[in-house]
Amino acid sequence: MAPILTFAMTAAITPGPNNIILSTNAVNYGFKETIPLILGVFFGFLSVLSLCLLGIGEVYESFPNFKIFIKIVATIFLTYLAYKIFNSSEFSDNSNKKRFTFRDIYFFQLINPKAVSVSMSSSAIFIQNQFSYLEEFVLIFICFTISTSTSAIVWAAIGHSFRKYLNDKRKIIFFNRVMAVLLLGCIFFIIL
Repeated sequence: MAPILTFAMTAAITPGPNNIILSTNAVNYGFKETIPLILGVFFGFLSVLSLCLLGIGEVYESFPNFKIFIKIVATIFLTYLAYKIFNSSEFSDNSNKKRFTFRDIYFFQLINPKAVSVSMSSSAIFIQNQFSYLEEFVLIFICFTISTSTSAIVWAAIGHSFRKYLNDKRKIIFFNRVMAVLLLGCIFFIIL
C-alpha cells in the first residue's frame, strides 16, 4: 500500500490544472465557495481513475486520433480557463461574474491531461494480479481517495490564506494573471 499511496500523494499534491484552479478560486471567492470545485475535482478524478482501472485507458491508447482529439480539446479548455482567470479582477463581491461550477470541474477531469495520465499510469503500474482484481482496484481507489481529497483541500486552503495579502484590486489582478500563466504552462505537458 505504501508505494501506491506515495505515488498517489505525489501525483495529487504537485502543481497541475486542478490545484491552480482551486487556489485561484479560493483566493477570489474564499474556501467555502471553493468546496463545490473541490468536490468536482474529487469525484471527477475518481471517475476517470475508475474508468482507467476498468480498462478504458487501453481503449484510449489504442486510438491515436482520439488521443490527439482529447489533447486539442484539453488545450482549448485550459486556454479558456486561463483566459477567465486572467481577466478576473475582484473578490467575491462581484456576484455578476459566472464562476466555475462543480459540473465544469467534474467534466474537465475527462480531458485533464494530468488526471488522465496519472490514472492510466496507476492502472498500468499497480494492477499486477498479486491480489484479486477487486482488491487491487479498491486499494488503488482508497489511496487516491485519500490523496485527492487531501491535496484539493490543501491547495484551496493555501489559496484562501493568500486572500488577506491580496487586499486590493492591483494585487488580485497580478495574482490572477500569474495563475493564468501557470495554467497555460500546463498546456506544455499536453503537447508532450
